[in-house]
Amino acid sequence: MADRTSRRRSRFERRIRRRMALTAAVEEADATPRTVGPAREATEADQWIDLIHHVPRVTVDIEVLRSAVRFSFESGDAGGLLRRSVEDAPIAPSSFAAGSFADGLFLPELIKHVFRPTVGGMSMGPSERHLVTLLRSPPDDVRDVVLRQSVLRELVATPKLRESVEKAYGLLRDLRDHLDERPMSPGDTVRRKVEVLTTLRDFFVVAANGLEGSESALSRLQARASEVQSSAVFERLEQVLSAEGEMAVLDVRLVLASDGQIRDFQLVRSEEPVGNPVIRSPWRRFWSRIVAFFRGYRYGEQEVLLKVVDEVFASLEDEVLPLISLLGDLELYLAALAFRDRATKVGLEVCLPTVVDTPALEEPSGPAELRGLFNPLLLLQDVVPVPQDLVTEGHDAIVLVTGPNSGGKTRTLQAVALAQLMAQAGLFVPARAASLTRAPAMFVSLVESAPADQKEGRLGTELMRVRRLFEEIQPGSLVILDELCSGTNPGEGIAIFNMVLGLLPRLRPRAFLTTHFLDAARELEANPPVDRLVMRQVELTEDDEPTYQLVDGVAPSSLAHAVASRLGVTEEELEALVAKRLKAAK
Repeated sequence: MADRTSRRRSRFERRIRRRMALTAAVEEADATPRTVGPAREATEADQWIDLIHHVPRVTVDIEVLRSAVRFSFESGDAGGLLRRSVEDAPIAPSSFAAGSFADGLFLPELIKHVFRPTVGGMSMGPSERHLVTLLRSPPDDVRDVVLRQSVLRELVATPKLRESVEKAYGLLRDLRDHLDERPMSPGDTVRRKVEVLTTLRDFFVVAANGLEGSESALSRLQARASEVQSSAVFERLEQVLSAEGEMAVLDVRLVLASDGQIRDFQLVRSEEPVGNPVIRSPWRRFWSRIVAFFRGYRYGEQEVLLKVVDEVFASLEDEVLPLISLLGDLELYLAALAFRDRATKVGLEVCLPTVVDTPALEEPSGPAELRGLFNPLLLLQDVVPVPQDLVTEGHDAIVLVTGPNSGGKTRTLQAVALAQLMAQAGLFVPARAASLTRAPAMFVSLVESAPADQKEGRLGTELMRVRRLFEEIQPGSLVILDELCSGTNPGEGIAIFNMVLGLLPRLRPRAFLTTHFLDAARELEANPPVDRLVMRQVELTEDDEPTYQLVDGVAPSSLAHAVASRLGVTEEELEALVAKRLKAAK
């Protein structure tokens, strides 16, 4: 008994030391600033599975992940490192700087509520940070976009293939939960480890058989899973799981020390039983342990089974490591399909757009066509967006939008930015049909408030916004500026406005600007200072209600009186409030 207690204490101390080392690694990772850089290209030796990049990339530190997986298999708790390895996975090189556009697009909220993967009809919370990173960092390599579109196109065309991907994704989530989300209790070790092996077995079966016939990047996973399924390691995995379920007999050669403890063992063979009598009854197994105990041998079946299970998992370790990051790849596709499902449910259409390269400054314009465009952020409010067509003659048009507040100008600008972002990420865009030109960068400024340390006030804030625009954009960029110079007096504002319009065309961006300077807009319409200046206004009904469409021209009025009436800021209503306060003061 003393020897057994000593052995347990030794195992416990080793586990504590590993846990302390892993905790230190996690704390160091937490203390390190989250600067997600480019992932390295995989080599043949890596045997990495990557479903989102044309050239496979290793998105983790393999040795750190290996240590985390080993520890989590022993404890069921890697301190969240497995989840974090997906959330903080490096990405392919991207010229987009999220700080230039992400604030006004509410990407985390969009991912959380609209891009929710489903498994068996059940909505599952996504790895928001990972998906946001992928969405706001579209790859520079256009082949990555083509690859992702081909996967999505195949999943839409083949429902059975999508069902298999959902099953594979669900199994990978179970695997991560078994390894890193549910710490083991002392009596739970064997069961939990067998659950891990069972989940691995089921995943490889689903991936090998369910993805057969795939012609997209999913074929990479299918090929690797088939290779594993036909290997000796997988055969041993099947044998162990069959034995654990009393469906097979294992011959194990034990090496015992003089104190009767197991020092080593070897799995000799496994065979299916010929009829149930071959499998020893619980009584015979109990009697064998009694005999072994009186002969001085103090091992148990659980201890032997743990040895076998640990050996099999160690043999599969190199196959397990890529599966942790593969979870994020499958989640990207299922999240995109979830967005498509959500749109279809309310009668909206999405598409996989045509995306062409950015032309050089001296070359003809590229396409800029969005038909049936809608803003997916409205789905967060359970509002069904009104689709609209937004087509310009080329990618370098400068569109000046006028119209009243609450007419849909800002929502339209958001929709344009999101469509460009999703298109370049290789995902469905919120439009019935789309043909776009790749933008090397985006600058989106929808809401600007003066910081606490801004000495110049609103004018200074607006001037710094303009300076930041020209610091960050590149030729061919997408530029979106909401209410340019609205916070300054008309004289100063119009001067800045004309300066921006005079300089922007030299970089040939696709630009959308909104303004309430209607007189200045009419002057620009009559005497356009630059080519490709397009005037659009919010369309209104005869009752001055917005249709949420943009039409040619400049708005005749900002309808300030209508907005004031809607908000209760008319002279009559304010007089009534003043009278009420005076009466209450008497």
